[in-house]
Amino acid sequence: MNSAFAFGLLLALAGLAGISFGLYALLRGGRNGRGGGIGPIPERGIHIIAGVRMLLVGSLSLATGAYLLCLSSSANCFASS
Repeated sequence: MNSAFAFGLLLALAGLAGISFGLYALLRGGRNGRGGGIGPIPERGIHIIAGVRMLLVGSLSLATGAYLLCLSSSANCFASS
């Protein structure tokens, strides 16, 4: 197993985890009705910011991991037929 394959696999798995946590933060975070938050930002707003950030970083990690996996495979993923 070469290092590009191992790093691509790690990035792809981390990207999937980031996307799933981001979706969870957007869909369920901050709905307990206790108020809370940091200063003037309500708890729901914090979860929205964190969820969008996790979705963005997770998507970039997944795309980079897929790119590295494609480069390290024997088949050329970007060849036009």
